Amino acid sequence: MTLADDFRALPPTGRRAVHDQLVGMALERWREYADRQGVIRYRESVVGTEQVVDATLPADAFAAARTRQGCAEVDARYAEPRAALQDGDLQFPEPIAYAYDAVYNFFRRYGLGEDVDDWLIVNQAGSSDPDEARWAPTLQRAIAAATVPRP
Repeated sequence: MTLADDFRALPPTGRRAVHDQLVGMALERWREYADRQGVIRYRESVVGTEQVVDATLPADAFAAARTRQGCAEVDARYAEPRAALQDGDLQFPEPIAYAYDAVYNFFRRYGLGEDVDDWLIVNQAGSSDPDEARWAPTLQRAIAAATVPRP
């Protein structure tokens, strides 16, 4: 069996626990990046306005998905950056783009209740770590933690 098989064999609560852990790590990578960058600006190509990335949005999305509170507001805040990412106006380094997308898809899955492939979230969160050698051990630890019985 592969780690993907082990993950897919988990019950929904176990997959959620793995997502929580891995996306939490991806969020930390986003925070470190945003802190290093300071204000992140981009030019919106349709009307040519300068935009500033809301660096707190991923953390707010993660919290909203975990509590199911404020999801509509967070969803509305994603409209501009998602459009800018799709248009190519806003770009992040590859690992950071994966971190941003992992948080967003976690939010869509658990905050908005959308049908998002569970394995996609795992892949994006894992890919947010630039050291590929850490991906499998990190996932293995998350799966093991998700299978430990809670008292």
